[in-house]
Amino acid sequence: MRLTISQFFWTIATMEITMNIWLTISPTITLVGQDAWIAMLIGGMIGTGVTYAASRIGAHHPGKSLIGLSEDLFGEWLGKAVSLYYLLGWYSVTIIILRAMAEFIQLILFSRTSAVVLSAIMVVTMIYITHRGGITAIGRFSQIVGPLFFLVILITFILNSPNINLQHLLPVYADHGFAAIMGAAVPHASFLSESILIMILIPFLQSRKATRPAIIAVIVSSLFVTVATALVIMTFGPHFSGKFINPYFNMVRFISVLEFIQNMDVWVIFVWLLCVFVKLSLYLFITSHATAELLRIKEWRKVVWYLGGIYLLVSALPPNIVTVITDYYEKMWIPLIFWPNMIVLPSIMLAISLAKKRAGG
Repeated sequence: MRLTISQFFWTIATMEITMNIWLTISPTITLVGQDAWIAMLIGGMIGTGVTYAASRIGAHHPGKSLIGLSEDLFGEWLGKAVSLYYLLGWYSVTIIILRAMAEFIQLILFSRTSAVVLSAIMVVTMIYITHRGGITAIGRFSQIVGPLFFLVILITFILNSPNINLQHLLPVYADHGFAAIMGAAVPHASFLSESILIMILIPFLQSRKATRPAIIAVIVSSLFVTVATALVIMTFGPHFSGKFINPYFNMVRFISVLEFIQNMDVWVIFVWLLCVFVKLSLYLFITSHATAELLRIKEWRKVVWYLGGIYLLVSALPPNIVTVITDYYEKMWIPLIFWPNMIVLPSIMLAISLAKKRAGG
């Protein structure tokens, strides 16, 4: 299994834009109102830094994924513990995304269809593409849906231009200090920092030059979300925008050009759903492959079936997904995943890698 640079770029870009444009705009606006776009820019810088660190760590350990390089850096047993901690985070993220996606699609498109049925359909397709084609198939599919989704987003930006009011962005910085804006940057930064998973993907690249495409993918995704945030504020105002759960999709619903171009949200959500499929399939692949490597299972594809079933089963358990998402973000995602897995551990790994390289050189 191999990924071309183009496939790698679109896989990362698709993964990054999908959840960011869906889940980070509303909480950021709620925290800092019209200054949310500034927080998005800062979050983008943090995400870019994490991506750079992850790519450099991978470059210092060619041919080794997270499991192997963790053991190189921390020793066998501590390295296994670090790898397991990363895996536990990825397991939980996959389950939350799967259930949240099903609930959202049920609410918007299929109100009479059970969320479990929608999740089951998604899991079956995830298992199929991951088991049959692996990361290569996921990369090829992302080359199709990634550019399409970015194009659709760009079109919505243009079509929404008659609805914007620049006054909604004022005053800039005056109402919120630096500390508040930095705090509001965390949601966007944490979602962009999912790029840490490139430490699993780098060994599959045809070229060792992973840093540039990964960083560009994160920057492009962040800029699109930043523009979307600014447009949402200019459309609905800073106070009203934060009350929406998914304000970008509400903005798309608001588009009406000569009473002819309307109801674009259905088409946007359809393409977005394909991107969610890419992200979930990517998570199924990296968790299956990393689990097999950690447990010394020779055939990683066997793990795909087990994890797919577990994801479906566990995602169906929570009775109230809104409460689960809120609790997950506040009690697990930020304190137990973002800070340790995406900030602290990569910093330590990069420092040890550089120290060993200098000592060896």
